[in-house]
Amino acid sequence: MPALLLIPGLPLAAFVILILIGRRLPPPVAGWVSVGALVGSCALTWAIGGDVLHGHRPHLQWPWLSAESGFWTIGLAVDGLTWLMLAVVTSIGTLIQLYAIGYMRGDPRCSRFFAYLSLFCASMLALVMADHFVLLYAGWELVGLCSYLLISFWFEKPSAAAAGRKAFITTRIGDTGLLLGIMLLAFAAGELHFDQLDAVRSALLLQHREFLPTVISMLIFFGAAGKSAQFPLHVWLPDAMEGPTPVSALIHAATMVAAGVYLVARTFPLFTPQSLAAVLGVGLFTHLAAGTIALTQTDIKRVLAYSTISQLGLMFTALGLGAMPLAMFHLTTHACFKALLFLGAGSVIHATHQQGLAHLGGLFRAMPVTAATFLVAALAMSGVFPLSGFWSKDAILLTARHEQAWVFWALLGGAVMTAGYIFRLYLRCFHGPAPTTPTAVGVHAQESPLIMTLPLMALAFGAAAVGLLGSPVSHQFFHLFGLHEAHEGLDLAMLAVSTAVAALGAWLAWTVGVQHRNLVPAAARPAGAALYRLAAHKYFVDEWYDRIIIQPFLRTAERLSRFDLRVIDAAVDRAGLTGWSVGQLKNWFDQRVVDRLVNGTAQTVQRLSRLGRRLQTGVVHHYLLVLTAAVVVLSACLRWF
Repeated sequence: MPALLLIPGLPLAAFVILILIGRRLPPPVAGWVSVGALVGSCALTWAIGGDVLHGHRPHLQWPWLSAESGFWTIGLAVDGLTWLMLAVVTSIGTLIQLYAIGYMRGDPRCSRFFAYLSLFCASMLALVMADHFVLLYAGWELVGLCSYLLISFWFEKPSAAAAGRKAFITTRIGDTGLLLGIMLLAFAAGELHFDQLDAVRSALLLQHREFLPTVISMLIFFGAAGKSAQFPLHVWLPDAMEGPTPVSALIHAATMVAAGVYLVARTFPLFTPQSLAAVLGVGLFTHLAAGTIALTQTDIKRVLAYSTISQLGLMFTALGLGAMPLAMFHLTTHACFKALLFLGAGSVIHATHQQGLAHLGGLFRAMPVTAATFLVAALAMSGVFPLSGFWSKDAILLTARHEQAWVFWALLGGAVMTAGYIFRLYLRCFHGPAPTTPTAVGVHAQESPLIMTLPLMALAFGAAAVGLLGSPVSHQFFHLFGLHEAHEGLDLAMLAVSTAVAALGAWLAWTVGVQHRNLVPAAARPAGAALYRLAAHKYFVDEWYDRIIIQPFLRTAERLSRFDLRVIDAAVDRAGLTGWSVGQLKNWFDQRVVDRLVNGTAQTVQRLSRLGRRLQTGVVHHYLLVLTAAVVVLSACLRWF
């Protein structure tokens, strides 16, 4: 199906056009080129949805490296899981790029920004559609490269440049694990096509090599943990907020961090109970730890960043419970409300030029559209019925209650924190008291232009309604794509629990986050304050990395530099000096001995030749005289002797 090439090909063509002639185009035109290409990919995605719905698997393959070996036959394929990701990336990516036209207006490098966005989307689409590990890994690495280019887009800021480097290096650590997993799979099974993973696992089990699927899946999960910012490789994502807000929305909602969840879901047949237990442990710990950090942050984008880490942890928890379809369901709903939250935060920043909660408040009247859509996203994230987050989150809670009760109670605690930090953010920005400091700008804020608010309204509709596709109302729409049955029926007890949890979180956000009331008993306040400081400092993970890894590495590098300077360079310099001295000695010997000997010999021959030349006069009687003298001398000598 050649049309499959156009889905990643259109954004790739937009990248080529913009990177070559983008500077010659007016800034709005550059943005519309990028948006138009992704709209085309979105239209093609929805066009093939009917075929996928009826069980077809559109695919396109071609030989690579070898025309004879099927091992190197790579291509693109679309099944239900792939189509779902394509719909998320193209639909939400289009709205984010449309928003970016207004947000990036006036930036001198606007065309380059949209070129990078187009390459980012093309890389993600290629990654999702790949039917072979090699092609997936190529898209995987391109996504990492684009994240570096976009996070550090405003590289004039040292913090942005440092954030780009941090993201690139940290995710490369995870990518190393993924590469090792791919190589081990190729060596052990001789197969890298995704549609053969069930057969690969069965073959390895029949060969009594049960440990190999566990090792391979753990290496794959390590790569996914890097891209999806799971502990301990989560440290890059909060710093990535240094990039433009549309980049944050795209990374957090539709592309980069979603790639890790998709990778585990795509390779799910390789995961064993042992590796799933590791996924569950890492995901649950990340979900809870990131939630506590989000409760303490004062920068609106950092609150959302740790919120993303926490929600990704929830998705990995679902994967660890064996509920892969539910993880993908929550990824879909999360993409809608998280993109809306980031774009809403960008609207606030665009209007006020502030992103610290201390400088914000009372913005509801000045920015009613942003406030209303942000509220829809907050309610959806909190799991309020019947918004999208309710259906996906409660499906995970129901699975946890059935599989492992202790996980269910831990997830309930995480749900309280989720409602708490998101409503703390919403209430502080839009309903809290307006700051009275000289830097307060709330009273002067104005609603963002229509090109920015239209995507907010579209995403608000998605955040409200997309979860219904996984509800009993839709007759299991997701199940038709071979994904799952989210809700056989409405669990009223879970609905009540979810509502109570969301209400409790919102009440705590208002009481503690806005009114600043201390609900901790007096006896426990010192311990509570210590825990708060610990979470506010992000559990000192960055500091521990700096102390345990970065500083020892820098000290080692410094010692090696000194060794190189004082030993290696000194030895080279001494060798050079010795060679120069020997050369000087040879030069002296050559000039004073060899040259004098040669020149002296030549001068002697020259003098003798000059004397001999004087005897050769050409006069006959001179020769007769010499002959007579020679005869006389010779006769005398003979007589003498």
